[in-house]
Amino acid sequence: MTLRTAVNASLRLLATAAASSLIAAALVAGADAQQPATKPQPSRAAPAKPPAPAPIGAPATAEVSRKPTLGGYLGEQRLPDFQVFLPPPPAAGSPLAVADAAIFEETRKLENGPRWQLAANDDRINLKALLEDFGCSGGLDLSSVDAPAITRVLVRSSADLFALIGISKDAYKRRRPFLEHEGPICVMPSEELTESPSYPSGHSATGWLYALLLAEIDPAHGDAIIQRGRAYGESRVVCGVHYYSDIEGGRITASALVAALHGSPEFETDIASARAEMFSLHGKAAPAAAACESEKSNLATPW
Repeated sequence: MTLRTAVNASLRLLATAAASSLIAAALVAGADAQQPATKPQPSRAAPAKPPAPAPIGAPATAEVSRKPTLGGYLGEQRLPDFQVFLPPPPAAGSPLAVADAAIFEETRKLENGPRWQLAANDDRINLKALLEDFGCSGGLDLSSVDAPAITRVLVRSSADLFALIGISKDAYKRRRPFLEHEGPICVMPSEELTESPSYPSGHSATGWLYALLLAEIDPAHGDAIIQRGRAYGESRVVCGVHYYSDIEGGRITASALVAALHGSPEFETDIASARAEMFSLHGKAAPAAAACESEKSNLATPW
């Protein structure tokens, strides 16, 4: 039985709720870990030797249903309208759809290389993992320090993003590339992954949201932070679990959300506190130089 035949048999339309819940619960679990007074919550198993990259062929991030413990700044009634700013995914046979398929085929050649390994590592999507991912670009490993103000603004903004991504995925219901094309992917496809619609990419949107917010919080490292956020989304293409247009859809969605967040006085207060906290933290937890040098070579171009 081919991979396509196997996964097609398990597709269901309940994927949207699972996909948005995945990222929400994973990030909140990471936020809980930074607050000792909070009772630990269950989360997916960590890589065998964290924070080393996830082994190639590891199962894709599992879907869970636990809801965030922190609400967003906007709520459903004030979320931006994705139908206005987010175009539908490319139609079958269109130039963009042809380009998406060509990029998928071309990036299969990266299997087992260093960019492939970075992409497998970027499959991790919890607060601690994301803060580690931005450590080199910001010159500070936020995952190893107490940063409640920064954590608060990231987690609360993410809660708004999850709702927006969820309704967008449900509207478009695009199938993932590995269901349409033959080729290796950098994770073992879980049932939840195969059921989750591909457009827009939740991983890409989350990475881009973090990049935009961290660049505001720490403008001195803004360029490098944005570069890492770009690469985080592109890792999903390298992995073979998203088309490139899914990544662009995620970035558009996150950008629209950040614009809307700036209309919230509560968000503005929190991000000001996060800037002050960032200023006080610099120099306290520098990331490993060797790891940063290795990462740098993978960020110069998309793949």
